[in-house]
Amino acid sequence: MTFQQSVGEADKLVRRYLAQLDAALHGVDASRRQEILAEVHEHIDEERTGLDPGDTASVRTLLDRVGDPAAIAAEAGAPPPGSRRWDAWAPWLIIFGPVASGLGWIAGMLILWTSPTWSRRDQLIATFAPLAGLAALFFGLVAVLRAAAGCPGHVPALHAAAGCTAKGFALPLGVAILLVVVGLAAHLLPPIQLMRTRRQQRSTFA
Repeated sequence: MTFQQSVGEADKLVRRYLAQLDAALHGVDASRRQEILAEVHEHIDEERTGLDPGDTASVRTLLDRVGDPAAIAAEAGAPPPGSRRWDAWAPWLIIFGPVASGLGWIAGMLILWTSPTWSRRDQLIATFAPLAGLAALFFGLVAVLRAAAGCPGHVPALHAAAGCTAKGFALPLGVAILLVVVGLAAHLLPPIQLMRTRRQQRSTFA
């Protein structure tokens, strides 16, 4: 292994350690989390000044002295890892809960907002975007059915017997289809992002 490769491996160890610490600190106030990360990073940099930059064994020893990321996070008040045991259910309950049962969606929200796995931004997006997506999907599908049945402004099943003589609001077919696509994306993409975030954190600690 060349000197540059050794230095790169040592830097990789430090980055991995800081990533583990960042993941363990989820659930801690954002400003406090950044403060802890900055302090630990600064401490590591100071300790490395007296070491051979490419000595990976010394870097591992240094990181062991700094402490286990989970222990540091626990001292900072991060929720225990056991609070994440239901995380895998949250995205699926958010996707199917509103359709199958409103209680399922509520359960998904409880898991989402009590878990330290996701940031506040993830929680807000996953709360409101899927609901807005469902609304857009519903109105888009209704508009597509109306346009396809040649009965603009009314649901065919309700007005077929009346010959669609009543007037109502109608969307162009292209706009209705676009509304369906956007609604479906808004409903599915935030929960999928929750899955990715959870998977990334699990791989970080693997």
